[in-house]
Amino acid sequence: MRKSKKLTALMCALLLVITIAGGCAKVADQPQASDQSESTGTATGETAGSKELHIAVFQGGYGREVWDTLAKNFEAEHEGVTVNITANPKIGDVIRPQIMSGNAPDLIYLASTNESGILQSLIQDKQLENLDDIFTEDMKAKFIDGTLSAPTIAPYGDGKIYAAPLFYSTMGLFYNKTLFKENGFEVPKTWDEFFALGDAAKKKGIALFTYAAANDPSYNEIVMSPAIASAGGEQLLADCFNYKKGAWSSDAVKKVFGIYDKMAKGGYLLDGTLAMTHTQSQEQFLQNKALFIPNGNWLENEMKETPRADGFEFGFTGIPVFDESDTPCVWSNIEEIYIPSQAKEIDLAKEFMKFLYTDESIKLFAENVGSIPPIQGAADLVKDKLSDSVYETYTIPEKGFTPVTGAFAMTQQSVISIRDDLYNNLNSIMAGEQTVDGWSAKLEEDAGILSEDLLK
Repeated sequence: MRKSKKLTALMCALLLVITIAGGCAKVADQPQASDQSESTGTATGETAGSKELHIAVFQGGYGREVWDTLAKNFEAEHEGVTVNITANPKIGDVIRPQIMSGNAPDLIYLASTNESGILQSLIQDKQLENLDDIFTEDMKAKFIDGTLSAPTIAPYGDGKIYAAPLFYSTMGLFYNKTLFKENGFEVPKTWDEFFALGDAAKKKGIALFTYAAANDPSYNEIVMSPAIASAGGEQLLADCFNYKKGAWSSDAVKKVFGIYDKMAKGGYLLDGTLAMTHTQSQEQFLQNKALFIPNGNWLENEMKETPRADGFEFGFTGIPVFDESDTPCVWSNIEEIYIPSQAKEIDLAKEFMKFLYTDESIKLFAENVGSIPPIQGAADLVKDKLSDSVYETYTIPEKGFTPVTGAFAMTQQSVISIRDDLYNNLNSIMAGEQTVDGWSAKLEEDAGILSEDLLK
């Protein structure tokens, strides 16, 4: 990846506390679910000199095929080893009872942003294997500054590493370059330009915006969080995530909430969006029904088989600013891989983890899922394997956008979900059922309660 001072800013932002919304429940506190996963692997039992490595993988937009290929490649280099891949969109529900019964997978790929909260629970229960023997000084030097000090990577404040950053991505607004060229549209730099563009698009029967309202309105963190950081500073964003008094009722936050209020009242939202899942909204976007959709660099791969408007060409940009003097920002994310301390094949799991950072594996990830680890030079190493839009997501800091990230601070188990209240009220704003002040007041109330239950 090309070096950039802006990338350093991304990693400074990673010092924000990361977790799922408003509460972190231990694995043992969660209900069990039946295992409906699919597994690959040739061995049914171990014989003398053989070993089995069990890997649990979240099966989302990246699919599972690349993991099957990695397993075969690793087996080819390690005689007598069989790698069993268990992949499932609900892998957290699958592995929770396994962990509870002392039969944890040897390696887990399930990001801290997943609603299951598995990583947060393992951190809280101190059930993660230390990875310092993998991350030697030479190894650390390969990673983009700050990625190895993120709270989910080195969670205990002692600099020791317990989870590894496997993928990173920058997320923002996707658009169709061809549509923009054909209509003489310019990518907006400010919110005023954004809504002016929406007015022009209306005349051509095109909506300004759509999103995954029905099943995942939290896609709007891609817009909302960097907009807060741009309007009020990165410290304000950190204060929101850490339940600081007055953060959610600040003028800057209300200004950002007002973006959605204006979209709703001005008719800028694609009709039917509130009933659309992420797939449905993405399908509409690919048919030129809306100019922009908030999404990440998995979008193109996830929708590769979906019909689209003639000549469709993915474009990517960060989030507009209120004032040209504001710092333009873009949302960023790290997805972790980790080893439970109760795993049966810890040493072999560590070997596989190191294998994921080889040039061969990096190229395989790039070619098959369009994502790469946060290793310096990785984007340029695989540029020929990335689509233009995916490459743009990795290099957008060079265009002046400061990447920011973060999530809600860990608390004791709570019935309050500030994350749910944040995004459900966003939908209510879009439906005309909520006000900006009411939205802000609800989050301020949640934050006041959760601030008393922060994990120490």
